[in-house]
Amino acid sequence: MNDNEWDFVHEDVALENINLFDMEPQQKFNDTHCLAHIMCWAGAFPSVSQARKNGWGRPVPFGFSEFKVGKRKRCIFILNRIGEK
Repeated sequence: MNDNEWDFVHEDVALENINLFDMEPQQKFNDTHCLAHIMCWAGAFPSVSQARKNGWGRPVPFGFSEFKVGKRKRCIFILNRIGEK
């Protein structure tokens, strides 16, 4: 992983699934967080409110997601739960 890649994993995802996707999570998130929180943690926006103003205030999608964000094209990889509990 380089300085421009960020991995985020839901706290309920099993370690075997994290290893399957070869992820090294910088931070774990839970159901109270939205994409704006993740974009802020990755440094794409200076604050959660700024990320929300730019359209990232939606829920984290289930499963695996990849986003390229910002001028530096940060690669943000997210592994969320597969479905409802």
